[in-house]
Formats: sequence, C-alpha cells, structure tokens
Amino acid sequence: MHWTVGILSVKEKGIIPGEDRVTNELTKMIHDAGGTVTVTEVIEADRSKIEKKLIAWSDHLKTDVILTAGGSGLGKQDCTPDATQTIIEREVPAISDVMRLEVFRKSTKKAVISRAICGIREDTLIINLPGSAAPARENLAVILDTLSHFVQMVRTP
Repeated sequence: MHWTVGILSVKEKGIIPGEDRVTNELTKMIHDAGGTVTVTEVIEADRSKIEKKLIAWSDHLKTDVILTAGGSGLGKQDCTPDATQTIIEREVPAISDVMRLEVFRKSTKKAVISRAICGIREDTLIINLPGSAAPARENLAVILDTLSHFVQMVRTP
C-alpha cells in the first residue's frame, strides 16, 4: 500500500531555518518504512501558521500522515499540540501515549514533558513529535511499523 507523509518542522520564533536535520532523519525513516515524503516545510512556532498548514496539507494536499516536529514541550512558545487540537476532528490519544511511555522506559525520563497529541482530520493522521532529531527518531520508531496500518484504517469508510 502506498502512503504519503508531510513533515512540518516547527522552530522557535527568531531561529533562521537552515538545513533541517530532524526533517532529513524523519524522511529517511519514512522512506525505509515504505512511505513517501511528499512535502516538507520549516515554519516558526506560531499557532495560526501551524493550524493553516495542517489544514492545507490534510484538506487540499490529501497527505495520509502529517508529522510535526517541534513545539510540543512546556515552553511558552510551544503551541503545536494546541494548534493540532484545534483542527483535528478525532483524537487518537493512544499513539502519543505509547510513544511517551516507550521513550520514557527506554531512553529518557524527559519524555513526560511532551504535550504531543495525535489525531485525525479528514483522511489524514497528524502526529506531533519532538523537534530535535534524536528524540523525534525515538518517538517515530515506536509506531513506524504500524503507520501503514493506521493509514489503511483511516482510509476505510
């Protein structure tokens, strides 16, 4: 089954995006798992901009999965989960819960500070990940082998 992914990297305001390591790492993982990354973008941590991008990619580009990377912590500028919560139609809390739990168990107790959420808009599964390459990789690795199944379930009428 063919499935497509968009990667939206969210950076703190004032950070000038260069080569985005987290996007590169996630793209490789998706490719290795059989998916195709069709769109990537780096934007600043602005709730309205994040909401607009998530809506555009799900409603117009019809991306199967959107991975956000960044803006899911406890800082005042961290607004990705809030933007995601606003635009999703159904939340899928177990995905983010199991990612936090597995990373907490295997890697770092800091996983508990993640406010990441996952949900569905239209036929798109949206998954919040951390903004740094290693934590994003660790979180995605927890669910990567089931992503194509998730996409198939979301697509089923």
